[in-house]
Amino acid sequence: MTDTPTAQLTAVTRTVTPAKNGNTVALSQTFDAAPEQLWEALTTAERLARWFGTASGDVVPGGRYEPPEMETSGRLIEVEPPHRLLLTWEFGKSSSDLEPLITAAEEGTDGGGNTLTLRHTVPADAHWATFGPAATGRGWDAALYALAHHLEDPGKDLMRRLGDFAGSPEGAEFTRATADAWYEAHVAGGADRKPARKASVRTAAAYLGEEIETE
Repeated sequence: MTDTPTAQLTAVTRTVTPAKNGNTVALSQTFDAAPEQLWEALTTAERLARWFGTASGDVVPGGRYEPPEMETSGRLIEVEPPHRLLLTWEFGKSSSDLEPLITAAEEGTDGGGNTLTLRHTVPADAHWATFGPAATGRGWDAALYALAHHLEDPGKDLMRRLGDFAGSPEGAEFTRATADAWYEAHVAGGADRKPARKASVRTAAAYLGEEIETE
């Protein structure tokens, strides 16, 4: 179990790949949980409220959903329980595609279990040029950290604890470390080091409420 932020950083595999009209930011983490347990944690309002935030909607193709605290909403395009969702992630005038995928862990993985992969395909727009993959990836890194704790004790409400962590020095360190990890993934995906580094630094600053370097 990833009981510390440091362990969580190494538990996640991060990749950045080109996609049609954009880029796919992907995270994968293996959990000691059955596919049905992961599916329920991702799609049940009661479960989501304990680790991700309140949400409403219908988990059916064409259904709409809304997590109001995140000021976003979207539409479910494909629903294949307990293994795959494809949905839109709509924020303001921007729309992107998010695909949670649950698969059996690769052979040889310690403890077996199942792997959750989040593929978020975002536009190659001005926001991407400024912040790169870390702007998207850092948020999902935090979500996977929360999910790991939720799966340890599904009945526990973690929202206050997670909020305290986000505002702590340890939480700030986690933000900077995940931004650095996304810098490495960005470069591994073919990006030039200097602009990729600047993008990751801007992302960490934005999340931490610090002054953002514009040059």
